[in-house]
Amino acid sequence: MRKVLGMLPLLVLAWALEANPSGSMELRITATLSFNLFPQAVVVERLPEPQGLVVVYRSSQAEAVFRYHDADLRRRGWVRVKYEVKKDEWKAEYRKGKAKAKLAVKDKKGRVEVRLKEGD
Repeated sequence: MRKVLGMLPLLVLAWALEANPSGSMELRITATLSFNLFPQAVVVERLPEPQGLVVVYRSSQAEAVFRYHDADLRRRGWVRVKYEVKKDEWKAEYRKGKAKAKLAVKDKKGRVEVRLKEGD
């Protein structure tokens, strides 16, 4: 019985991977805004915000994380209308019809914070 209980987490993980064989996990923020998690980093935190979400990765590749999420949003039909880079921070604004979204990525010394928000 103990062996079966010990294998339970592995069985649940196998079932989860089978349910999503591509390995990427899609997060839906609002009806019009969703995005996939960066596949090359471990998610440390996911915090919901009003009209948005904050995801913190354990990574030192902030620019790569930004480029991944930027490309993901564009694949989904969002058009980038503003782009700004500061030291250890990347920001962009997008539009899709009348909808607006903002993406902000900050490098926090071994952690990368991604903030995606819909609206103003």
